Amino acid sequence: MENPGLVRDELDRKILILYVLRRLPAPIDSELLYEVCLCDNGLQYFDYSESLQDLVNSGNVAEEDDEYSITEKGIRNADAVCTSLPFSVRNAADKLIVPAAEMLSRFALITADKIEDSNGCTMHLAVSDGECPLLDMKIYCGDEAKARQIRKNFRRSAEKYYQDFIEALSEKQR
Repeated sequence: MENPGLVRDELDRKILILYVLRRLPAPIDSELLYEVCLCDNGLQYFDYSESLQDLVNSGNVAEEDDEYSITEKGIRNADAVCTSLPFSVRNAADKLIVPAAEMLSRFALITADKIEDSNGCTMHLAVSDGECPLLDMKIYCGDEAKARQIRKNFRRSAEKYYQDFIEALSEKQR
């Protein structure tokens, strides 16, 4: 099948990923990074995943806790090659980077850290408004898989969980 986008080969995919990571304020998970990289119709998920893993293996991208960030080596390489991406691809990526960057800034106000001990996993969940803590709690979650899911869900909807928690605790008991 003919590739309809301007990102057509492995090098283009890697440059696009570096371009996006270079402009983000914080580490990003693979799914959201892929969504931002979808600024070009030519990017397929399997190819994206392979290119991202190659960038990790080559030291251009760091992976920690299922999140990716650009390394110093990646910054140098991105600065050297990103202008080779077509302007229309860079422009489309920039438009998707803005909301992703806002989301990552929001994530900076949300804590969802796994704590492991002999009993299993506990999640430390917290929400701040930037000046003071609004919620700070620990929840036993048992295993790694459940911890990852709790982290993902809490980070995506922390404000809703906070509001629901406050409403539930504020209701008068009958």
